[in-house]
Amino acid sequence: MNFEDVSIETMNRQEIKDYLFCIQDYFQKCINKGMEVDDILDNSTILDEFEKYLPDEEFPIFVITILNGFKSSEIIDNIIDSIEKSRGFLNVPN
Repeated sequence: MNFEDVSIETMNRQEIKDYLFCIQDYFQKCINKGMEVDDILDNSTILDEFEKYLPDEEFPIFVITILNGFKSSEIIDNIIDSIEKSRGFLNVPN
């Protein structure tokens, strides 16, 4: 997948969830190839778009979730809820 051509701006919940799992798989493959996490993050813009949708206090949790491959429905749903709140899909304050 060419991550540069992907935007979560117009994705629905399921598409965002699938995209998060795809990003997790990408990071896991890089780590399995022996790449250092810092090098992956420094040389990638994959997570940058999420920064504008997630509150500052939630972004580090998001990064840890991605890097560690957490697939818990509760964690993933909370991330997606935050993204949707930021995009105005939910009428719940951030």
